[in-house]
Amino acid sequence: MRGIVTAVACLLCAAVLAASEKPPDAYQQAMKDLSAANTALRNDVRAIEGAGAYPDYNSIEKDAAAMKAAFEKTASFWSGRGADDAVKLAQAGITHADALEAARKAKDFDALMTAAAEISKTCGGCHAAHREKTADGSYEIK
Repeated sequence: MRGIVTAVACLLCAAVLAASEKPPDAYQQAMKDLSAANTALRNDVRAIEGAGAYPDYNSIEKDAAAMKAAFEKTASFWSGRGADDAVKLAQAGITHADALEAARKAKDFDALMTAAAEISKTCGGCHAAHREKTADGSYEIK
């Protein structure tokens, strides 16, 4: 009986520990890269918006490339964990980063705004499903 209780206690502890975990450094870096690229994108969009008749869209190239690389790392991470929904969201992020680049080349402000909004939705959807805030204010993956 004592062995059964111990085994059940161990399984419960393992389940709790498996429920949330600190993300690996490479994944954290991908999230930081996405955040930095998203901040840069917002600043670049404001600059384009304020530039008048002939805005320079070239700064978007760097933002789109950084996002695409980070989404690729994110897709790889979640693929290794078998989280199909997160993989699909990361792949959608790659598609939206490609749309950013296409909007930059076409100098299409409306398409640029649409792609930026879709990227935000993609990030938010994955965070809602796979991220939780801890008591100390940091985040863990679930």
